[in-house]
Amino acid sequence: MSLLFDPTSRLLGEMIQGTALRHRVLAANLANAETPEYQAQDVSFSAVLDDATRAGTGAGPAVVGVRSTLTADADAPVRRDGGTVDLDRQMVKLAQNTGWHNAMLQILAGRFAMMKSAIRDRG
Repeated sequence: MSLLFDPTSRLLGEMIQGTALRHRVLAANLANAETPEYQAQDVSFSAVLDDATRAGTGAGPAVVGVRSTLTADADAPVRRDGGTVDLDRQMVKLAQNTGWHNAMLQILAGRFAMMKSAIRDRG
């Protein structure tokens, strides 16, 4: 079981969930582009050490986790109606996020393909 859910796979899974959350937030920004006073939001990611996953004596490797934080888009320009959604900026962020999301999916799929190959070759 630990082979299937090793720290790297767990981290990839957290990143996939984080990029999916960011996609929903960016889509909401786009949906509200013409809403007066709507403040664009974004999701930021930070890597944190998860001390709770260390081995009992502290001899085990530290597991890095991902923390997703929903924030107002501080860099967004304010329009005359008070809204901060810039369609071009949001589309660029959406394209970048899609690239990251797809990359994480491909890496995770590759890891599972290697495990599947190893299992098949054992039998």
